[in-house]
Amino acid sequence: MTLNIGIVNYNTKEDLEQCLFSIFENPPSLSHTIWVVDNNSTDGSQEFLKGLNNESVRIMLNGYNKGLGSACNQIAKKTDSPYILFLNPDVIITRESIDRLTSFMEEHSKVGIVTGKLLNQDGTLQLSCRRFPTILRALFGRASLFRSIFPNNPISRDYMLYDMDYNKVQFPDWVRGAVMLIRNDLFKKIGGFDESFFLYLEDTDLCLRFRNMGYEIAYNPEAIFYHKLGSSTKKKEFQSKLIHNISMFYYIKKHMGYNPILLFLILLVLFLRLSLLFGFEIIKRIEK
Repeated sequence: MTLNIGIVNYNTKEDLEQCLFSIFENPPSLSHTIWVVDNNSTDGSQEFLKGLNNESVRIMLNGYNKGLGSACNQIAKKTDSPYILFLNPDVIITRESIDRLTSFMEEHSKVGIVTGKLLNQDGTLQLSCRRFPTILRALFGRASLFRSIFPNNPISRDYMLYDMDYNKVQFPDWVRGAVMLIRNDLFKKIGGFDESFFLYLEDTDLCLRFRNMGYEIAYNPEAIFYHKLGSSTKKKEFQSKLIHNISMFYYIKKHMGYNPILLFLILLVLFLRLSLLFGFEIIKRIEK
């Protein structure tokens, strides 16, 4: 059995280097190929990849930023292995972490996607499992204004599964795409990631479609990864939040039906949210 590992990079050269070297130092026991797609980075990433001398790595250099889901699909088209492991470039592999994911999949035939335990750089737990968004939950998400004002509110706690036991195997609604081991045949059967999501919620949408096919989404705490969290998006915070709002609107429209009044209200809320974020951004720049 073989394994394909897919990484999509955009202007995160230092993180990408650390990610790749962590795989070299902690390789899976399966014969594997590492695919790296670079979405037209300008930080030296492409030069680094061109100079990388490792026969397990295959690179694809895009002339423009295709978005995350589209680049992942680009990788999947090159693969025919039973599983494909998608990693964010700001993820660090630990000893046997990949093997523990593949072994879990072999033992759980009804699991379509599995992730591991994600830790912050300081070793603290990163909440990587969620319930599916609803309109109400979307307003109380991780980066929402409501949660920043009311951080311990019950809606956010429920949506982000604050009280889930992260030391046990769990089967949440969806898991974040920083680390995702996926059954490749099922991934291709449903057409891969929905490329209408440029960034954000493509992982949520994929998990929902897998569950609609009758497959479970799993969390395995024995596979440990370190995740830097948002390396490429922190550089353009307002732009990333704008894209997140667009993705959330598309997700709601796609999965909750077309109701003109409801969609207008959602757009209004998102507009107000972005207006506040833009105002805070202006204030921060003035203070600097």
